[in-house]
Amino acid sequence: MGKLVTSNFNSHNAKQFVESITESSNNIYYVFVGKHTEFEGGTTPTQNNSPEGTFYQPYRDMIYGKHVTSSDVKHMIANNIWTSGTVYAQYDHRDGDLRNKQFYAHVEEANGDFSVFKCLGNNKGAPSTEQPSAAQTSPDDEIYITTADKYQWKLMYEVPLATYKKFSTAKKFPVVDHANVSGNAVSGAIDFVTVNEGGVRYNSVANGVIKATNIGGDPRTIEIESLVSANLTITSNATVSGTFSSAEPIELAGKFANGDLLDSNNQPSTTSRAGYDASAQPFTNVVATAVVVESNTTHLRTVDIAGNFFINKSDVVVRGSTSNATAIISDRVSDTSSVSSNQQFYKGSTFYIASGPGAGAASQIEDYLVTGSARRIVLANSTGFANSSGMIIDSTSRFEISPTVTITGDGSGAEARAIVNTSIGAVDTIEVTKRGSGYTHANAKVEGNTGIVIIGSDGLGDTTANTANVTVIIGPKGGHGSDPINELYSDTVGVSVDFANSQGGQIPATNDFRQIGILKDPLFSNVVITIGNTTTSGGATATGTAFQDEEVVTQNTSGAFGVVTSRGAGTINLSNVYGQFTETTVGAADEDTHRISGGTSATSSTPTGVQTNERASSGFTQFDQRLRLTGLQVSTSEADFQVDEVVNQSETGATGIVHTINTTASANVLSLTNVKGNWGIRDTGEADGNAFEGATSKASGHVTGKAGPDIVPNTGEVIYIENVSAITRDDDQTERIKLMIEF
Repeated sequence: MGKLVTSNFNSHNAKQFVESITESSNNIYYVFVGKHTEFEGGTTPTQNNSPEGTFYQPYRDMIYGKHVTSSDVKHMIANNIWTSGTVYAQYDHRDGDLRNKQFYAHVEEANGDFSVFKCLGNNKGAPSTEQPSAAQTSPDDEIYITTADKYQWKLMYEVPLATYKKFSTAKKFPVVDHANVSGNAVSGAIDFVTVNEGGVRYNSVANGVIKATNIGGDPRTIEIESLVSANLTITSNATVSGTFSSAEPIELAGKFANGDLLDSNNQPSTTSRAGYDASAQPFTNVVATAVVVESNTTHLRTVDIAGNFFINKSDVVVRGSTSNATAIISDRVSDTSSVSSNQQFYKGSTFYIASGPGAGAASQIEDYLVTGSARRIVLANSTGFANSSGMIIDSTSRFEISPTVTITGDGSGAEARAIVNTSIGAVDTIEVTKRGSGYTHANAKVEGNTGIVIIGSDGLGDTTANTANVTVIIGPKGGHGSDPINELYSDTVGVSVDFANSQGGQIPATNDFRQIGILKDPLFSNVVITIGNTTTSGGATATGTAFQDEEVVTQNTSGAFGVVTSRGAGTINLSNVYGQFTETTVGAADEDTHRISGGTSATSSTPTGVQTNERASSGFTQFDQRLRLTGLQVSTSEADFQVDEVVNQSETGATGIVHTINTTASANVLSLTNVKGNWGIRDTGEADGNAFEGATSKASGHVTGKAGPDIVPNTGEVIYIENVSAITRDDDQTERIKLMIEF
């Protein structure tokens, strides 16, 4: 029937779960461990998805748990590590199978942190060989990284090393909010244009430098000249010193004639070629300058040529301005053509400032005028080339002329230019110079003189034949980086909790466990609240006895509530407690916001202390779900009780499984799981009664007190459960439990 549950719906459910943890007044979750006895058959089974397997049995096997805080949860995506040689899929808003492709990758930065990048362009399906890095960009970059392998990447977010260690697994990687990235995302922006067909005969391209601006007082009219590059063949002489270095300026002196160096008047000097010392002989006849881009012992490649560079073909002296290296040029070959001398040759093309003052400014060329040796362009729009003080661009600005890309659609502001492969005259890539905004659909057309007129059957000229074919790629809702959870198809939530030894004496650090899970919204039992500054409904000072049995007590700040089971002069005991009561001191600035109130008596008081099952307060950060039998007395005629054995109390019919036996405390404690029935205790002075026996050890004994479990049995909801191989606990050990919950 064509029904589809969208990927966004999966991500939505994941977001709802995270929000239920991180937002105030929401659900409360605990990661718990259980099952300290072996599984039947000795192998780890798949959990039975029945009420017995997902609720009753996990509760019986439950040992302890820890509260899940906002810092313990992250959205997760597939763990795509950037690997050289991988062909990454490029983002395409039309691709319905994008979520199943590697269209993003994470990289490890030099500082040990991690960054996640989305692939916007993959160089026509070529392997990625150049790793992107956050050092190459910034969260608010409008034009994204283009690496040396011609991949275009968008920084999505950065992950600190500690976060990576806490949440990452072999298959999953965390999503981290990056306010700068999301804040600078632009809805409906155009970030990439795909070249489907490169076309032919795109010869109307050029590059060079600005010769003059504001021609005839018109800021739109600019005179340009070619940026010519050349290959030089050099021969060293006996006095050469040093090696030419990349990016250093060089000077050219006059040529040799008949073995003698010509001076500034083009007359033979007294210095012969054989005895020429460039380091000692001043360059009094500098005829041209250039900049080295590549060098070796026999060749120099130069750009930024100025002056009479090609007037003499050979025997010209060249010297590096910083290295002081010298050589004699035996030949020079230009490898870049000059700016065209054909009138209107560049009309309709894009004039772009590639570097120097005004870099990034672009405009379509309205006219291209050739007058003698002068080459002038008339800009359609000079915005970006000038400021209130006049033209920004000058003779140090480098320009590029390329075909114009015209973008049409329901948005505005997008601009682009075509980058041409000059060896074949085809459009290689489209460079977006302005992203625009508000586009939900768009088309693009490559415009500008192709340089050749094709005569058709109608006898008319056609300058647009065999033009390039391109497709506009529109960013996701909100723009790239606005919502990495949706954009990277996160349908998994990672929960990571550390159990550090005994958590300050709140949980056991002995025995083992074979089951982990998540418990939602349990109710605490036997919570003791110490109170002060108590008042009645009439405003009179009162004690804890003013509260009423069975009434519900609620705290202003936390929203926690529970039912009064008993009360005294300075305490009240609560059961069925939901939430986490907090404490303060009488007279504190936050006293009123922490006060608790009785729903029936209207009595209010300040909680100055909170305990669970008569233990020191843990702030409800963890719970111990074992029944703790105190004052254990073991019969001397039998062996001691054994860990993991079943114990039975015949008088009450109660049973349980021994988890730990603590004989170091002031009162021996036997802690049980899988408790069934109501365990009885021996009253003071009672000679016998409520004795129990170990099914394996045959040890017998009795207890004089009991406490726990912390959670009211069978309250809350087990929403996740996983069986694992046995994990043995130890006093000096921390277990990090990572759960990946898929939606």
